[in-house]
Amino acid sequence: MTHALIRSFKHAAAAIGIALSLSACVTLERPEQDYPKTTDFAPMGFKNARMSASDPSLPEKLEADARNEMKLSAKSRFDVLALSGGGADGAFGAGVLLGWTKRGDRPQFRMVTGVSTGALIAPFAFLGPDYDDKLKEAYTSGAANGLSKSRGLMSLFTPGILDTNALSGLVTRYVDEPMLIAIAREHAKGRRLLVATTNLDAQTGVLWDIGEIASEAVAAKSPARLTQARDLICQVLVASASVPGAFAPVMIDVERSINGGVQHFREMHVDGGVTLPFFVLPESMLNWTVPRDLISAGHIYVLVNGKITPQPAITTYNALNIMARSLDTLTKAQARTTLITLESFGQRNNMGVSFVSLPDEFAEGGLLAFKEDSMRRVFYYGFQLGASDKLWAKPEK
Repeated sequence: MTHALIRSFKHAAAAIGIALSLSACVTLERPEQDYPKTTDFAPMGFKNARMSASDPSLPEKLEADARNEMKLSAKSRFDVLALSGGGADGAFGAGVLLGWTKRGDRPQFRMVTGVSTGALIAPFAFLGPDYDDKLKEAYTSGAANGLSKSRGLMSLFTPGILDTNALSGLVTRYVDEPMLIAIAREHAKGRRLLVATTNLDAQTGVLWDIGEIASEAVAAKSPARLTQARDLICQVLVASASVPGAFAPVMIDVERSINGGVQHFREMHVDGGVTLPFFVLPESMLNWTVPRDLISAGHIYVLVNGKITPQPAITTYNALNIMARSLDTLTKAQARTTLITLESFGQRNNMGVSFVSLPDEFAEGGLLAFKEDSMRRVFYYGFQLGASDKLWAKPEK
C-alpha cells in the first residue's frame, strides 16, 4: 500500500471520527415516555396562541371569535388571502403582491393565512403596501442565498441537509418589534393573521394566531414580554418553512398545569405544507356553512407559490432532490384537491374563489432555487402578472 493511499485512509478516518464525535454532541435526546395525548399544552406564556387544524369544535370557536372578539355587530365583508408553500418560489407570491399594489385594487384582507414560504410572506401581506419594499428586499436582495448552503458531513448525522441558522437569520432580520406592534394594532381591528406548522409528534397541522401572540405581548407593556413574543413568532415562521429533510425541525417548548404543578414538553414542528398545502379554513371546517349574519359577502384569493399541475421531468438521483421532488408532488396533489373543496365552500357561502399559480410554460425557479438571480426572475414574473388584468383570470381548459 502506497504512502499516499495510507494518508488518504487516515484523512478519511479522521473526518469520519470528527463527524461522529460532533454528531454525539448535537444529537437531540428526546424523552422515551409516551406522547402526552392532551390538547391543553401551550407555548409558555401564550395560552391562546394556537389551535389544532383537526379540532372538531373549531366552527363554534371561530364563530364565537367573530361575534365576541371581532365585535361584528353588522354584516361585514370578508376577504381572505391564502398563501401556499413553495420554497424559493415564494418570490412569485411576493412579486404578485407588489404588482397587485401597483394595479390599484389590492384589498385590505380580513384574514391572511400562510404555509411554509407563504408563512414568511404573510406578515408583510397582512400589513399591506407599507411593507412592500421590505417584502421585495427579502426575496430579491440575495438575503436568501445562504439557504441553499449544504451543511456537509454534519448533514449525515442531524435531520437537515441545509443550514437552519441561515433560515432563522433571514426571519429574525425582518420580524422586529415594530412589526409586532403593527400586527397587534390590526388584530385589534378584528383582522386575523394565521400561520400553519406541522406537529410531527401529533401528526397534525397547527394553526398559530400571530396577531393574538403579538397582542398579548403589546398589552403587557413589557419589553421582555415583547421579546418573548418575537422569539415565539420567529420560531413558528421558521418551523412553517422548514422543509423536512432540507432543514432541521424546530423544537417548541410547551407546558400545561397538572396536579398543582407544571408539565413541560418539547414538540417537534416542521413545514406546514406537510399537512396543509394552504388554508382558508382547517379541514374540520370546509363543510361549514357560515352564519348569514356574520358576513355580507367576500372573496377568497389563493396565491400558489409554484406550479399546481404535474411537471414530468427526470429526477436527479440524490437525497436532496428526491426529497424536494417528493414533497413537491405531494403538495401539488393536496393543493388540487383542496381547491376543489374550497370552490364548494365558496359556492355554499356566497363567496368568490380565485387562485393564481406559476404557469406550466414558466421554466425558471424551483423549490430550492434560492440563488439571487433565479429568485429575481421569479419575482419579476409575479410582479408583471400582478400588475396585469390577467392576474385572477380563469386558466383556459
